[in-house]
Amino acid sequence: MKRLAFLPFVFLFNYGMTFGQSPNVSGKATFTYETNKQMIPVALQTTDNNLSIIVKRAFRLHGGFKVVSDKTARFILRFEGRGSNSVRLGILPTMGGSPESFPVQGADLQQAALFAADTAVERLTKRPGFFAGRIVFVTHQGKIRELYTSDLFFKGYQKLTSHRHQVISPDWSPDGSRILYSSNHKGGMDIFMLDVASRVPRTIASYRGSNLGATFDPYGRRAAMILNRELFINDSILNPKNKPRRLTNNKSSETSPSWSGDGRRMIISSDIKGGAQLFEVYLSGSNRGRLRHIPTNISRECTEPAWNPTDPNILAFTANIGGRSQIVIYNFQTRESRSLKSNTDDEGPSWTNDGRHLVFAALKGGAHQLHMLDTVTNKRTELHTSKSSFSSPDFVYPRRSR
Repeated sequence: MKRLAFLPFVFLFNYGMTFGQSPNVSGKATFTYETNKQMIPVALQTTDNNLSIIVKRAFRLHGGFKVVSDKTARFILRFEGRGSNSVRLGILPTMGGSPESFPVQGADLQQAALFAADTAVERLTKRPGFFAGRIVFVTHQGKIRELYTSDLFFKGYQKLTSHRHQVISPDWSPDGSRILYSSNHKGGMDIFMLDVASRVPRTIASYRGSNLGATFDPYGRRAAMILNRELFINDSILNPKNKPRRLTNNKSSETSPSWSGDGRRMIISSDIKGGAQLFEVYLSGSNRGRLRHIPTNISRECTEPAWNPTDPNILAFTANIGGRSQIVIYNFQTRESRSLKSNTDDEGPSWTNDGRHLVFAALKGGAHQLHMLDTVTNKRTELHTSKSSFSSPDFVYPRRSR
């Protein structure tokens, strides 16, 4: 699902300008950069050490860029701090082309710098940047599980729940204002919706049996969920009086609903054929509620599907391969599966907004660590050095006003 959240932000385009000039908005860009899968050599210039640390960490996380000296760079990217929450980005091509300059604002200097870095990524690759995104995840504290949130660099680390019980399966609303999750702090495993600003949860589903796997549609209006092993959809999740309607009645165990980027299709994991396999669910028409098997042909246990937010032909999921949990990429057009092999047990994939990177949990040394993977270059990066155990990450990106 494509995750976009709104944050107050000013973003003005200025073209054909040298670094440090005052704004002169002149309309849409006429110069674009070519797209390729090779690493782009960039030099980073900053006006202070804090900005340098922020943008270097960002570009080294991406996988599609190589930070080099000015002499060997294809582009020189300059980040000038302007007050407490503003950065001016300059892009200077070293092999021809006009310089560009962009004033960028955020809630603070770090966010402004990350928005500026994302702007550079978008200009150089024609794909959006993801550096300013946020993740929600489950923190393990003995037998207790609680929700926390942070940015990708583990700044602004915040605790969201204090249930002192089990909390699982967080899912951001597209605007980043709410989170769906399940918890047993009231007895059974029920579904709750948390208002992030107030940190006040509201019960969404508390029916007999387990209430699990709630996920917003890409517009934040509907939510899919698994109630007593069957798939239900709430067509107006923000309306406290609205009740979910049953979509399937297969007498099988279903889990992990995932919406397509346009909200018109859905994939779940079901054991209707024995082991857990992936199926597309018909959401309307005469076949409504029926399942169509997805031939991943890689494992008898396939779970946790995550539909790519920018390419409807690409799906990530978790599979048991050789006794180890691994992330797999499936292509609907070619019907081919590609395992992202590693020496850890990997699970819970969540796409970033560019459709290129995955955030997931890797079991290492008895603890779950959050990792990011560039699916183009297979570059894997640990997102934190903490020895705490984190799992079930979900990504959201702040929508930028232009």
